[in-house]
Amino acid sequence: MLLKIWRVEQTCLFELVWHETQTLSAKLTYPETLTTLYQTWQSTYLQFYRSTLRARLGLVLNIQQPEIDWRTRLVQAEAAFLAEFHYWLNSAELLEIRREITKTSVLYLRCDSSEIVKLPWESWQIGAEFGSSQPIQIIRTSLALCAERAKPIHRTKNRILVILGDETGLNFEAERAALQQLNHRAEIQLIGWQPEARTPELLQQIRNAIADPKGWDILFFAGHSNESTLTGGELGIAPNTSILISEIAPQLKIAQECGLQFAIFNSCNGLSIAESLINLGLNQVVVMREPIRDDVAKDFLLHFLRYLSNHQNAQEATLSACQFLKLEKNLTYPSAYLIPSLFSHPQAKPFRFATPTWKTRIRPWKPQCLEAIAVSIFASLSVLLPVQSALIDQRQFVQAIYRQVTNQSIQPQSSPVLLVQINEESLQKDRVSLIEQNLDRRYLAKVVDRVSQSESSVIGINYLLFRHQPSGDRALETSLSTAIQSGKQFVLAATPDLQSNQSWITALPEFKQFGSNGDMDLIGDPAFYARVIGDTLAQSEMLPFAYQVVRLCNPQALDRRDPRLYFQPITQFSAIFGQTWLHPLIDYSIPPNQVYKAIPSWKLLRNQDTTDRTNAIALIVPDGQIDAGVTPGEDYFISPLAFKFWQSTASAKTSSGTIHAYLVHSLLNRRMLLPIPDLWIVIIAAIAGKATIILINQHQRKRFFMVPIGYGLASLQFYISYSVLLPFLLPALTYLAFLVTSKPQSDD
Repeated sequence: MLLKIWRVEQTCLFELVWHETQTLSAKLTYPETLTTLYQTWQSTYLQFYRSTLRARLGLVLNIQQPEIDWRTRLVQAEAAFLAEFHYWLNSAELLEIRREITKTSVLYLRCDSSEIVKLPWESWQIGAEFGSSQPIQIIRTSLALCAERAKPIHRTKNRILVILGDETGLNFEAERAALQQLNHRAEIQLIGWQPEARTPELLQQIRNAIADPKGWDILFFAGHSNESTLTGGELGIAPNTSILISEIAPQLKIAQECGLQFAIFNSCNGLSIAESLINLGLNQVVVMREPIRDDVAKDFLLHFLRYLSNHQNAQEATLSACQFLKLEKNLTYPSAYLIPSLFSHPQAKPFRFATPTWKTRIRPWKPQCLEAIAVSIFASLSVLLPVQSALIDQRQFVQAIYRQVTNQSIQPQSSPVLLVQINEESLQKDRVSLIEQNLDRRYLAKVVDRVSQSESSVIGINYLLFRHQPSGDRALETSLSTAIQSGKQFVLAATPDLQSNQSWITALPEFKQFGSNGDMDLIGDPAFYARVIGDTLAQSEMLPFAYQVVRLCNPQALDRRDPRLYFQPITQFSAIFGQTWLHPLIDYSIPPNQVYKAIPSWKLLRNQDTTDRTNAIALIVPDGQIDAGVTPGEDYFISPLAFKFWQSTASAKTSSGTIHAYLVHSLLNRRMLLPIPDLWIVIIAAIAGKATIILINQHQRKRFFMVPIGYGLASLQFYISYSVLLPFLLPALTYLAFLVTSKPQSDD
């Protein structure tokens, strides 16, 4: 419903239009006393609010300052002025128009003269005489509307451009604080005068900001301003410098096309500014019709933004803020509630902060093209087993360096393993020859005899003793029997029979009676993944070699509640897709001298080693080029980088005996590593990267390039403290890819 008002000399023409075709008209004489009372009220208003008015610098008000109670005079002048104004509007000539207006809740008002438009139409109480309790919102609109309304662009966060003008005599801290409260609802950019700024650069900066192709939803200006009929108003942007609305009209039009809907000018004399912006196509504009004092402008803005952020639209927020000034601040700020006015395009919906829905909440999380490509690449790499092995190798190498730098080596809870290595040097010094490429068991018997004299209660022999060797079987059998009588326990190596899925290649019966069998096979090359078992420890089950050794030495170490010792359902599930999720790892970042004490067999036999041999476990293993009774080379693996870091003389290949020693140490000291899959952390890194892009503004985002470094250091310490391996390289690259490739997201 639209009410048009023209003034022709002393006559005012009222025309009410609704449903586009229905109209009511009336003529009403304009009383000159209304102009006189308005001028009296205006003069008294300016006298009371004579300091810190947000008028354009240089505006001369010619106000005297006698010792008069201007507050009382202003209240009286307001009452007289409004009484005359309402008496005029309640004339009988407007009865039918008033009756029809009560049928709507919103009335748009269009006036054609400066005298008429400056009247406080918002104070018109329509409907009481007809018993209507429904409040009617009176909204102004432009007289010469010539542009289409702005079409809202749905954004995840509303964008607000804040222009802070000349601050001479004013203080914008309250505005800054009030706007800061909207950070969770909107993306805010501040621009304004700085003491070192040059005027031409500031003017261009303002133009460029308004015409930003990303668009704005709200334009806010605070400072000095004034009316200017021909140029649409002027804004004081710097001391002694103004910019005219006509000068920025092209940029404002671009902003309107990019979604600018609403503007608020918390400054003086804004009628011509509102007319200009509505004519440019903005949906709503809030201005002050008269000069307004600085503290009043602050209070109005503070409450307006509060109501706006509490889901009220621009119309409701303007009315609520004016009601606050009228009911709560009228003693302090008399007549201030009459000053703000809302102008609106008749066809536009009132501006309101977007209420997030599940669609708008997830829209910003939609990956952009480059983000999707980056995540796809790193996720694909993370599921390739060769890449996983290489990353684990590098990761444990860095962990070994970190251990050394921070001096955080592991002190085992039990004595290290005694690792007796039978290598080429030992065979040469002891003049032992291989029998059909197999170790002479008479020599192995001597080693068993010597180890049996140590304090080791469990002895593991990492040799397959499944072929008969007439010259040595009897000697080894005797040595084993003697050791058993002295309280020793043996674990003998076994391996699956590849010719039959249900049988094992184990030690000969004459040896088997003296010990338990343990599966000597290891996983992969390099052997990072530990051999783990199901959820039982039955006597009849063929356990991995290291498990069998530890069970005989310390059964409590194989705690059934420790998920790192057994196959977990998620590990078994991932195997369907060729993955090894949460499959326990051997920790090679621990120095070898804290895992085992190595001694060549020739030194052991000649008693040339002075190291302490009070070890609970002894492992007799092949080393160098000597094999464990399997296919030559089958029980040697690529040396992990971390292992080579601690032993610079280590060869490219590591014997399975060394790996068994590491696994025994891990089991005894509950140091099995739990690896978090790269794919999982890549996904988390992608979410974290996207969250950084969404929640952190572009200026602050630079400091988040340090996040991967902090994560990396934390993951190194987490590894040591909790035996959990968090992947680093691919997640870090994923996170950085978001920071580098992402651009501000515009919503469709």
